Amino acid sequence: MDRQTTNARLVDQLLSRIADLFAVLGGLGLFLLMGITVVSVFWRYALRDPIFGIEDLSTMSLAVIVAAGVAYGAVHGAHICVHIIASVFGRKVTRFTDAFARAAGFSICAFAAWGLVKKGLCGLPCGLLTQNLNIPHEPFFYVLAASMAVYAALLLNRLIVGLAHWSGEDPNPEEE
Repeated sequence: MDRQTTNARLVDQLLSRIADLFAVLGGLGLFLLMGITVVSVFWRYALRDPIFGIEDLSTMSLAVIVAAGVAYGAVHGAHICVHIIASVFGRKVTRFTDAFARAAGFSICAFAAWGLVKKGLCGLPCGLLTQNLNIPHEPFFYVLAASMAVYAALLLNRLIVGLAHWSGEDPNPEEE
């Protein structure tokens, strides 16, 4: 195994650990959302007294769940893909299509992460608060940006590995 492949695997392992941390964060967010929903339904229908601002808590916990799903799904291959080009044309075509798709995906994810950080930095002056409880959006923008950055790093790593093995078989996982 060459040095480049070894380094790529180390990066993949690091991203896998980060994605696992996102999974724990997403699990906590999901547990919180479940609790919010149970309490909200009980108060609304059993006590006939809806809780003010419960939608804000639900929305913010959903942002954490989505961020966790993006990072975990990217690293562990949870997204759906179909390898039609590879089965029809083989590596002589997929070396180009894979490089293009990875470069485009990296660009989009990196731009999204940058945009989320930029939006998060605006914070309170831009009025980024929830409607009822005035929960600031800033930390949630950063969590989403971090998950997009993990996806961008994964795609960049796989792009580099694919380019390094241009004339041979692509050692990247098939789960892309």
